Amino acid sequence: MLHQKSGTASRPHGHRAKRRRRKSAPLIALNLAIVMVLAGGTAAYGALSQTVTLTVDGRSDTVRTFGGTVADVLDDHGVAVSPDDRLNVAPTSTISDGDTIDVAYGRPLTLTVDGVVSKQLVYEPTVGKALASLDVAPAAGSYVSAKPGATVPRSGMSLVVSTPKNVTVVADGQTKNLTTTEPTVADVLDEAGVALDADDEIKPGVDDYVQPDQKLRVVRIEKVEKVETVKIKYDVEVKDDPEALAGETEVLTEGKNGENRETVTLVYADGKLRDRVVVASDAVSKPVTEVVSRGTSRTPPDSVWDKIAKCESGGNWSINTGNGYYGGLQFSAATWKSVGGPGLPHENSREVQIKYAKILQARSGWGQWGCAGARFN
Repeated sequence: MLHQKSGTASRPHGHRAKRRRRKSAPLIALNLAIVMVLAGGTAAYGALSQTVTLTVDGRSDTVRTFGGTVADVLDDHGVAVSPDDRLNVAPTSTISDGDTIDVAYGRPLTLTVDGVVSKQLVYEPTVGKALASLDVAPAAGSYVSAKPGATVPRSGMSLVVSTPKNVTVVADGQTKNLTTTEPTVADVLDEAGVALDADDEIKPGVDDYVQPDQKLRVVRIEKVEKVETVKIKYDVEVKDDPEALAGETEVLTEGKNGENRETVTLVYADGKLRDRVVVASDAVSKPVTEVVSRGTSRTPPDSVWDKIAKCESGGNWSINTGNGYYGGLQFSAATWKSVGGPGLPHENSREVQIKYAKILQARSGWGQWGCAGARFN
C-alpha cells in the first residue's frame, strides 16, 4: 500500500490542471507596430495624393493622383491629347487639390452649307453642338446629312447643310423655277422630274452642291452613226519654168477631187449638230494632183518695152491715170481684153503686161503705141 505524504493535496487520477497563458510582451509590441504603420500609411496616402476633377469630352470624374502636373494626371488615366485638342490648363501646369482639368478633343469637320465648302475644327462631340459652335442654325425643314445627336468622330467627318433656296432648272426647252432643300444638282433634277441619260451634259456637275439662285442646265446629247461620201480636195503642185515669163502660169495637169466613204458619229446638242467624229474611212477614188507651171524668166530691163513704157507712163507699170488707159504701156481696157489679158493691165506685173503687148504687137504692129519710136532711142 502506498501512503500519501502528509500536507499534500490529492489530485484525481488522469486530470491535468488548466493554466491561463499570457501574451508575451514582444508579440504585443509587434501588433501595435503593425497597427501604427497601417494608420500612418493611410495618413501618408491622404497627405501625398491630390483629388482633381477630370473632364473629358464633357464627362467628369473625380480622381485621386500622386502626379504633380496636368500631364501626369492625363498619363495616369490614359488620356492622350494631340496638338488639335484643347486643354483648359497647360500640360506642364502644377496641380493642386480640388483642381479641374478639362479636355476637349479636336475634330476635323468638312462643312458644306448651301454649296459653300469650308474646313473647320470643332470641339463638340455631337453634330448639333458642333453646328451651334459654328453659328450654323439650319432653318426648319433644312436638309442636314446627320442627326443633331450623332457623334462627330475624333477622326472627323463631312457634314452637309442645305437650307431652302430658289433655283432654276433649264431642260428640254423648258424653264422651271422651284424652291428646294435638296443638297446636290442630281437631287434637285430628280425633284424637278428631269430624267438624265448617260450622255447628257449637266452644268454644274450632277455631284456639285447647289447654291442659292443657281441655274441648272441640262443639255441633251444625241449621237447618230451614219455612212457619208465626202470629197477629198486635190493638191496643187507648182513647177518653176525658167523659159516662161515671171507671172505666167499654165495648168499642166488638171486637178481632180477624190472621194472617201466615211463612217461617222454625228453629235447633236439639244438638236443642233455640234461635232462630226470620223470612226472609219475608206477611199473610193484618190484625188489627182494639179500640176501648174510658173514662169520665172524676167524681161531684161531697158528692153524696147521699157523704153516705150518710159515714154507712155514714165515707166510706172502700176499706174492708173483715170483717163481710160492703164499700166506701163497704157493699154485701154478693151484692147487688153482683146488679147486675153487678165483683170486690168496695171493690176499685173511688168512681165505680164509685156507678154500681152507682144501679142498685140504681133497682131496689129507697133502703131498701137504713140511712143513706139522710143524703142530706137
